[in-house]
Amino acid sequence: MLPLSKIRQNSIYSSQWLRQLVIGLILIFDSYAGLIHQSGLLVSFGLISGDLRWLLLSFEMFLGSIFLVRLILNNTKAGVKSLLIVTSPIVVVLIGFVILDLVLTGLSRSATINFNLSSIGLSGLYWSAVYLSVAIGLTLTYKVQHFANFAQAEMMLVGSYVALTLMWSDTFYPLATAPKDGIFDWSLLIWASIGAFFITGTIGLLFDRIVYKKLRDKMATSQVMMIASLGVSMVLRAFLFMRFSGASFRFVPDKDWRLTTSTIEVPTERLQLHLGENTDNPLLELVGSVNMYGFAYSKIILVVGIFSALLLLLILLHRTRFGRQMRAVADNADLAASSGINVERVYGSTAFISAGISGIGGALLAAILPINPELGLMLLLPAFAIIVLGSIGSIPGVIIGALIVGALRAISEPILIGAGNALDRPTASGFAEVTPFIFLIGLLLIAPSGIGNAVSNWNIERIRKKRSREISKPNSHGLSSLTSNYSLGSENTSIASVLAEGLFIAKGKMDLAINQFIYLAWKVPLSYLVALSAYLLVPKNYIVQNLQISVPKVHRGIKFSRDSNRGSWIMFFIFLLVLLCVVWLLPSVSSLTKTLQVARIMALVGIFGLAAFSLNLHTGITGMTNFGVIFFVGIGAVTVGLLTAPVETNGYGISPWLATVIAIIIASTAGWFLAYPTARLRMDYFAIVTIALGETLRISLQAEPLLRAGTVTTGIGISNYANPFDDWWNGFPSELTGNLLGLNGPAPYVVLLAIISITCLIGVWLLLSTILSSPWGRILRSIREDELVSQHHGHNILTHKAMSLALGAAIAALAGALWAWLNTNIWPDFMNPVRTTFLIWAAYIVGGRGNNRGMIIGAFLIVIVEFVFNILVVSRGGASLPFHDVTAYLDSIFAWLIQDVGGLIWSAQSIAEVFPRSNVLLSLPSLKLALVGLVIIVALLSSSKGLLPEVPNRPKRTENRHEQATKNGVVDE
Repeated sequence: MLPLSKIRQNSIYSSQWLRQLVIGLILIFDSYAGLIHQSGLLVSFGLISGDLRWLLLSFEMFLGSIFLVRLILNNTKAGVKSLLIVTSPIVVVLIGFVILDLVLTGLSRSATINFNLSSIGLSGLYWSAVYLSVAIGLTLTYKVQHFANFAQAEMMLVGSYVALTLMWSDTFYPLATAPKDGIFDWSLLIWASIGAFFITGTIGLLFDRIVYKKLRDKMATSQVMMIASLGVSMVLRAFLFMRFSGASFRFVPDKDWRLTTSTIEVPTERLQLHLGENTDNPLLELVGSVNMYGFAYSKIILVVGIFSALLLLLILLHRTRFGRQMRAVADNADLAASSGINVERVYGSTAFISAGISGIGGALLAAILPINPELGLMLLLPAFAIIVLGSIGSIPGVIIGALIVGALRAISEPILIGAGNALDRPTASGFAEVTPFIFLIGLLLIAPSGIGNAVSNWNIERIRKKRSREISKPNSHGLSSLTSNYSLGSENTSIASVLAEGLFIAKGKMDLAINQFIYLAWKVPLSYLVALSAYLLVPKNYIVQNLQISVPKVHRGIKFSRDSNRGSWIMFFIFLLVLLCVVWLLPSVSSLTKTLQVARIMALVGIFGLAAFSLNLHTGITGMTNFGVIFFVGIGAVTVGLLTAPVETNGYGISPWLATVIAIIIASTAGWFLAYPTARLRMDYFAIVTIALGETLRISLQAEPLLRAGTVTTGIGISNYANPFDDWWNGFPSELTGNLLGLNGPAPYVVLLAIISITCLIGVWLLLSTILSSPWGRILRSIREDELVSQHHGHNILTHKAMSLALGAAIAALAGALWAWLNTNIWPDFMNPVRTTFLIWAAYIVGGRGNNRGMIIGAFLIVIVEFVFNILVVSRGGASLPFHDVTAYLDSIFAWLIQDVGGLIWSAQSIAEVFPRSNVLLSLPSLKLALVGLVIIVALLSSSKGLLPEVPNRPKRTENRHEQATKNGVVDE
C-alpha cells in the first residue's frame, strides 16, 4: 500500500497534468472553431475582425499546439524524450503548415507553393555556411569562455574588408580588373582567405588581451563579459563605418567568377504543395521536369571552405593535445589550471581561432554578397538562433542547428511567396529574414535547452548503459570485466607496465619534492633579507608618525560615498547640475531654436530615462538580461500610432490617452505571458530571445500591411496620427508659454511634450521607488542574487518574474508612446538596435545597475552626446558656425590617419574607392557610436557599478515592546 505522501504527490501531479491538458485542448478547439466556423470564445466577443482575427486565432492555435507537445514531452521517459526533442523541428514546421491550411480553408482561399528541390537543398547548404561563418566562432567562444560574443559578426566583416583591401592593392588590383578570359585565377582568393584568418585572428586576440582578460582577472560574470562584447562590437562597427563608409562593395577575385556560366548545373524537380480549398488537387504532387538549377562556384567555395574549417576544428578539439586542453578549460578552468594547463594561453588561442574562422567566412562571403557594415547584425541573430537551437557550446549541435536553420531559410521563401499572394500580402517574403527567430521561439517553448543538449544527454545515457553492461558481465574467472581489465593476470596489463607506471609516479613525486626544496631554499633567505633591509633603511619614527597622523585626517574628511544613500543623492545632483549646464551652453542660433533644442533634449531624457527604468527593473533588479527592451517600446509606439491614425487611412481614430492606456495594457500583457515560456531559460538564451523579438517587430513594420497607417498609399510606416492636447495647446497655453519663455510667438508643441515626458519620468520614478522599497522589491533582488535561495524561502520565482516583466513592459510602452509623439512618424529604422537598444544599454551601464537615479543620469548623458554630435555635423556647413574649427581639426586628423598612416598598409586605390576625389571626411555618427562603445568598455573595466552604484537598502528594524519600554526607562519588575 502506498504511503500517504506518495498518494498526495501523485494526486497533485495528475491534477496539474489534467489542468494543462484541458488548457491546451481549449486553445486548439477554440481557435479551430474561429478559423473554420467563425465561432468560439475569441470570436464571440466581436472586438476583432478581418485579418487581425485570423492572425490572433492562428497565434492561439500555435500556443495550444505547443502546449500539448510540451505536455507530452514532460511525461515521457528520458530516452524517448530525447528522440522527440531531436524531431521537434519537424513538429514545429508541421504545426505551421496545419495552421496555414486551416487559415486558407476558413477564408475560402487556396495557395499553391512551389518547391524547387535542388534549389532548396543547395540553398539550404549555402545559408547554413553563411550562418556558420559566425556561429562557429560564437560556439567556440562560448564553449571555452562561457559568454555570448556580440562582436563575432564584426569579426566576420573584418575578414570581408581584408579581402576587399587586398583586391584594391597594387598587387592584385590589375588581376581583379582584368578582362574575362575563361580561366579562373585562384591566387587572390587564396591570399584573401589566409590574410583574413591571420589578421582577423590577431584582432580577436588583441581584444581578448585588452578587454576580456582584464575582466577575467576581475572575476567578471558571463553577463558582464557579454555586455563588454557589445561595446567591442560597437567600436568595430564604428571603425568599419569610418574607414569604408556605409556603401556596399563586392569582392571580385577574378571577373570570370562573376560570369553567369560560372555555375554547376544540377537537375531538379518541382514539388507543389496545395493548401486551403483544393478539392481537385492532391496535397503534394511532382510537376514535370523544370530547368536545371545553377549553383554558383563562389557559393560552392563558401560551403566547402566553411565546412572544411569546421572539420579541422573538430579534429583540433578531439585529436590533438591542445584540443584536450581546450576541452579541459571548458569543463573546469580552475581544475585545468591546477593540472598545469596555461589557461590564459588557451583563452587567447580560442579568441584567435574563433575570430580567424569568422574572418575566412567573411572573405569567402564577400565574393557572393555586397558587403557593408550593417551586414554583421543581419547575420548575428540567425547565428545566435543556430547556437541556441543546437545548445550553446555544442559543436555537433551547431552543425545540426545550422543545417536546420539553413533549410528553413531556403524553404521559407517559396512558402511566404505562395501564402502571401493568397492572403493579400505580396511583401510577405520579407519575413524570410525573421523566420529563424520565430522558429527558434517556437522550438524553445518545446525544448528550452535546445537540441544539442538532448543529443548529449542521449549519448551520455547510451555510454552509461554500455559501461554498466560491461561491468555487470562476468568473465571466465567469475570476476567482473572491470577487475579483469586492470588485474595483473589480464592480457591488457603486464607486470612490466605496472612497474613502469609505478616508477613514473615515484619520479614525479621526487621531482616535486626537489622543486619545493629549491623554492624554499631561495625564498626563505630572500624574505629575511628584504625584511632586514626595510628595517635598516626606513626610519621607525616615520612609520609611527604616519600611522598616528593619517587616522585623524580620515575622521576629519567628509564621510560619504556613492554607495551610501546620502552620497548617492549628492552625486546625483552634482551630475545633474553639470549636465544642465552643458545643455545651457550648447550653441543655438536664436531663442526659438534654443527653446526647441532644450525641449527636445528634455523630452528625449524622459523617453530614454523611462526605457532605462524598464531595463533596470528587468536586468538590474530582477536579473533577467533583456536585450529586447525596444520590443516593448515598439509595442507602445506602434499601438499608439495605429489606434490614433485616421480611420480612412487604416487607423482607428481613438484618442491619444486612451490609445496609450491600451498600449500599456497590451505591452504589460505581452510581458506577463513572455515570462512563462522564457523565464526558465538561461540568461543568455533569454537575452537572445528578447533581441529576436525586437527584430521580428522591426521586420514586421516593413512586411505586414496591418502595421501601416496614416497615408492613402501602401507606404511603409505609420504617420499622421494624433498627439495629446494638440488642439488645446495651439490656443492660449501656447501663447502664454511663449511669452514666459521670451519668444516672439507661441511656444512649439515640443515644449508641452517635454513637460509631459519629464512628468511621466518623475511619476514613474516615484512609483518604482515605492514599489522597490517594499517587500516585493526585496524579493526581486533576492531572485537576482540567487533564485534557488529565494525559492527556498517560499517565493514563486515564475510569478515574480512575470510581474517584473509586465511592469517593465508597461513603462517601456509609455516611453514608446512618448517617442511616437516626438517623432511624428514611425518607421522600421527607429527600432534599429544600434540606434535604440545599444544606447539604452549604454545609459544603463554608465548610470549604474540597480539605481534609478543612475538611469536618469545615464540617459541624460547619452542624449547630450547625441546632440553634441548633431551640432558637429551641422558645423561643417560654414566657417562661422560653432564648433567648425573642432570638426575641421577632427577631419584633418582622420585624413592623416587614413592617408599617411593607413597609406603604409593599404593602397591609394583603396582610399579612392571609399572616398571619391580624395575627400576624406570623418563620419561623426560613427565616431559617436565608437565613443559609446568605448564608454561601455571603460565603465566595465574601471567599475561595473557605474556613476551611481546601487545603494544597499535594509528595512528599518521595528523595536519590540520590551526594547521600547527599556528605552523609555520603564522596566517590568
